[in-house]
Amino acid sequence: MSDATFGAPTFNPDVGFIINVSPDKKAFTAGFSGLVVNLVPGSAPIATCVFSFALPLSGADPGLEIPFFVSGYILSPEDANGHLLFSVNDQSMVVDFPKNSDNDYVKQLNYKVGSDSELRITVFLLADRDSKSNATLSLNVSDINSNLDKATTSSSAPTAVA
Repeated sequence: MSDATFGAPTFNPDVGFIINVSPDKKAFTAGFSGLVVNLVPGSAPIATCVFSFALPLSGADPGLEIPFFVSGYILSPEDANGHLLFSVNDQSMVVDFPKNSDNDYVKQLNYKVGSDSELRITVFLLADRDSKSNATLSLNVSDINSNLDKATTSSSAPTAVA
């Protein structure tokens, strides 16, 4: 069992964001009410949304792999594209959602701890379509969570599970 713990956020913008750290500081859930990107008829053909926050991480040995789960919803027709970039410090995953998506999703990034004393977490959402199209698209992130009790020790490179 690791002695690693999460702390309270040290940086977060004033955007619909609520974070709950467990009493033992081994788990957290960040919930979002407005982390969304939409394309609607008549709107610009490209839309983006970015959100970042930082959490202290203490007691984590280098090489510890901490799983992060990003959950949300995608509604994408044939003529529009949705993309999610999720980053923790120097490690990222990119998810290109398939056309004709209409579902909830959960994506996992296994973050491999280095020497950093905090987790700088960023979500970037991108929606795009041909400028002559009126296709609609909605992509959101509803929450991000992690649990240090599910962390493992590994000597391999960081991994993203799509």
